[in-house]
Amino acid sequence: MYFEERKRKSGKSTYYAVDRYVDPLTGKAKREVVKFSTNTARARKQAERDLAAKIEEQIAVKQGAFNGAAMVTFGELKAKWLETWQTTVKPPTVTREKMVLKRIAELMADDVLLEVITPLLIQNLLNDYKKKYHSTHSTMQHIKCSLNKIFDYGVLHNAIPFSPTRVIKLSASSKEKREKRLRREAKFLDEHEVHALLAELRKRRHQSYYDLALFMIGTGCRIGEAAALTEADIDFENLLVTIDKSLQYHDLRVDEYYEDTTKTEAGERVEELPEFAIDALKRVIARNKAFDEHMADFPADAFHASKSLFRTEYGSPITSHSFREILTRINKSLTKHCQEWYGFEWTKNAIPHGFRHIHISVLRDDPSISLKEVQKRVGHVRAETTDGYTHTLDENQDKSVEAITRFIEKIG
Repeated sequence: MYFEERKRKSGKSTYYAVDRYVDPLTGKAKREVVKFSTNTARARKQAERDLAAKIEEQIAVKQGAFNGAAMVTFGELKAKWLETWQTTVKPPTVTREKMVLKRIAELMADDVLLEVITPLLIQNLLNDYKKKYHSTHSTMQHIKCSLNKIFDYGVLHNAIPFSPTRVIKLSASSKEKREKRLRREAKFLDEHEVHALLAELRKRRHQSYYDLALFMIGTGCRIGEAAALTEADIDFENLLVTIDKSLQYHDLRVDEYYEDTTKTEAGERVEELPEFAIDALKRVIARNKAFDEHMADFPADAFHASKSLFRTEYGSPITSHSFREILTRINKSLTKHCQEWYGFEWTKNAIPHGFRHIHISVLRDDPSISLKEVQKRVGHVRAETTDGYTHTLDENQDKSVEAITRFIEKIG
């Protein structure tokens, strides 16, 4: 290291501490300087310390581009990954992931050295965790998925040579496979079940849940997308709806909503609306107008002002939580009385997302409608996602169903 003095036009001097270091990326010598204004022993000493720190920081930054040596323990790797990853996803996703990370913390301590982590160690830890907590196959898959992301980050940043979880296979028992299949089948409704469900929704004192179900069947939109819709998003003249946002909520509290983007970029779309969905929207708008007038004449703490189209009887937007509560009551009622009321046994579990399933399945069951068209309509990024929603409708159904309108007309 050495010092330089440079005189300005004014005659005053500026002093520089100068040193060279080897760039770890290129192997070439680089020059670094620190400027100081007074040529005293104390100032020179401070400039020397500042220069050393600056060079150390430069080397560390450049090494970080290809060297993960700074990440020695599993905890350090996990923290670095989370810091980076959480900036790329939505807050609810981060919240869910942190719940999985709590489980991972019970599985493996933060101070475990990366160099001792092997596939066999991970496999044994996963086996022990499943045995200790009687965890389901689904839970173990979530844990392994998070570990994959953490260790892949480590490979990318050269903290580890390979991901120890990539060679691990989780096997579900026959019982778990059967239960998963039954849970999946319970989400899918056939014609008669959709008819019964809509009939029960129509009986509810607050009809907006029924109209919301019709709208979701007619568009295939997600519940958060439907909850965020306002009258300004509907083009009644051209029978179009613009879906470009989603409503999220904090801790299920009715007054803590926030508007977010759609789940994916492909989720932003304009859809054509069938007549029955338009009719549902008109009923909702008339109902909202009557509610707003009543709230103005008879204000109450229980009432909530909202611009959302689909609202609860108290004015707050209908969310996945509030809709699920209504459907849970209907599921219980149908389990008891479906045979008596509709002539068949109710074995299903209707959920808000099920109406999206219905829309996609009806369209995919029509050979004249391309997968690409369905994919675009429901805002899926990947075609395999759309196919994953599809289930085979009852064999007695007319396979030539051409559109969701025909389906609704058919079930009455």
